[in-house]
Amino acid sequence: MIREKMVSRILEEINSCSEEILGIRLPDGTDIPEGRVDHRVVFRTWEAFRETLKDPEMGFGEGYMRGEIEVEGDLERVLIIGSRYLNGREKGNFSLFLFKVMNLIGRVNTLKEKRNVQHHYDLGDEFYRLWLDSTMTYSCAFFSSPDMDIDEAQREKRRIIYEKLQLCEEDTLLDIGCGWGSIILESVEIFGLKSVGITLSENQYRYVREEIKRRGLEGRVEVYLMHYVDLPRLERKFTKVVSVGMFEHVGKEHMRTFFRTVEKVMEEGSLFLLHTIGKVHPQRPSRWIRKYIFPGGYLPSIPEIITAFEGTSFCLIDIDDWRLHYYRTLKTWRKRFWDNVDKIREMYGDEFVRMWDLYLISSAVSFYTGSNHLFQFLLSKGVRNDYPIMRREFLRGFVLTH
Repeated sequence: MIREKMVSRILEEINSCSEEILGIRLPDGTDIPEGRVDHRVVFRTWEAFRETLKDPEMGFGEGYMRGEIEVEGDLERVLIIGSRYLNGREKGNFSLFLFKVMNLIGRVNTLKEKRNVQHHYDLGDEFYRLWLDSTMTYSCAFFSSPDMDIDEAQREKRRIIYEKLQLCEEDTLLDIGCGWGSIILESVEIFGLKSVGITLSENQYRYVREEIKRRGLEGRVEVYLMHYVDLPRLERKFTKVVSVGMFEHVGKEHMRTFFRTVEKVMEEGSLFLLHTIGKVHPQRPSRWIRKYIFPGGYLPSIPEIITAFEGTSFCLIDIDDWRLHYYRTLKTWRKRFWDNVDKIREMYGDEFVRMWDLYLISSAVSFYTGSNHLFQFLLSKGVRNDYPIMRREFLRGFVLTH
């Protein structure tokens, strides 16, 4: 009885902040509240219920993965309700224990970093090929029109990056964390420049090497299985540098080293575009995400990033925020993931499917509710007074759909 009263009290607080009604079903079949609700979190076992009470983030995440917690209704809406409720409450409030889980997203040495990267990116090219775009670009796309598909939106993202970097034939481009090589391969074919990419993923390294041969780009594109701290060993200087979706793996304690290393391999007056998920203000990392999805991951805040390059010759040109574009990117990925879920389940099992589904949708919610952002920092090495003045374009046709 005490347990039911406690849960009822929490749900009353949550539902008072939402137009939708959220409910709980306990393992003995007790519905709180009784009657019709818009969405209901169903606990199949008392263990999952107790673990969620004891440690909301890990308890809910692991219980959901095991199938001991399910959602009747729309999981995305449940996460949004919980996230919005948390954003309006103080951290110490008693009632946070149940839906603290909605903060799943948001919150070394070189060998450890390599293992962390391989944990995520070396699942196999076949897995990523099932739900990413044709270039397997695993980072935020840019939807400049509402009818763009994911391939078009990823091309548009790359086009914007090229424009910001003012790429031309005379450039030498470095891509730190080059993924499956879309930027280093395409930029050479479009602009005739020379490019170098580095990655810690053996899968990605092999794939890019094969693509270089297949496209006949030997001598113009190079890829190395290399940690960023080893870049000076190349004894090369670059006129343009880009890093897309890699900085989240650097870690708070290594951000200053990262910027100083990049500075060393850049020509004076060169440009550096850093594309990263981040926070407006510092927040603790999600333990569930760090354990199951991104070991060692850390989402940097704007102040932390700016402080990290303090004392270098980097000058800030621009900061762009693509938050809602990442929401739409993740929603698109999740749909494609479910379009191929039978193949993925056959490859990795049901628990993996539930884990990745929770990861994709909770990530989307984190951008929708403003917990996470997608920043593009544009920096120059030294002051550049000749850089074109930017003007934002208002995308009036950009519409969010659930």
